[in-house]
Amino acid sequence: MSFLKKIKESLRDPAQPKRTMNAPMARPITRKKKVVKHELVDFSQAYRIGILCTYTEGIDNQKPILAYKKELERLGFECEVLVFLNQMEKSPKVYLPSFNLSDLNKEMIPNSPRTDRFTVRRFDILLNLYFEPVPQLLHLSKESNAKCRVSPYLDFITPYSDVLLPMDSSNNVEALIKKINETLKIQKYVRPEI
Repeated sequence: MSFLKKIKESLRDPAQPKRTMNAPMARPITRKKKVVKHELVDFSQAYRIGILCTYTEGIDNQKPILAYKKELERLGFECEVLVFLNQMEKSPKVYLPSFNLSDLNKEMIPNSPRTDRFTVRRFDILLNLYFEPVPQLLHLSKESNAKCRVSPYLDFITPYSDVLLPMDSSNNVEALIKKINETLKIQKYVRPEI
């Protein structure tokens, strides 16, 4: 053992475990708490739009959501949709990007590359277009990096939203989209000057 190593060993804190030559010193693993600054963002301040929704058998809410996605893209926004399907296998009726019960972990939390990518994306606006409490979509909304999370004014989604829109009793996706456009002042995307 060299003279320098002997000095290091003598100065070592006795509370720390002795290291072997090949084993690195173990450090406690700590996970940083993610801090997202949520604020009111309207369409004039947005570029990336995310849409969360659920697919219900018998009610085809995909058509208005796909039409809205295309409208947003036509106006110059970047838009991504994610649909939750409450069954084990994929359905050929669902043509929008989706995840289902097979994409959940043991705690029933979304755990797939598609849901992880959606959570990590830094959306300017995240639109929650569903009216029933779906824990998987609520989890995605809670963990989202979106600046502004917009939802219908319903009790179950209040803690996971930044902007709540009053709704009538119809729970209609088209009416909710119209309310979003009025409240957030939809307009053509204008690229900010550098």
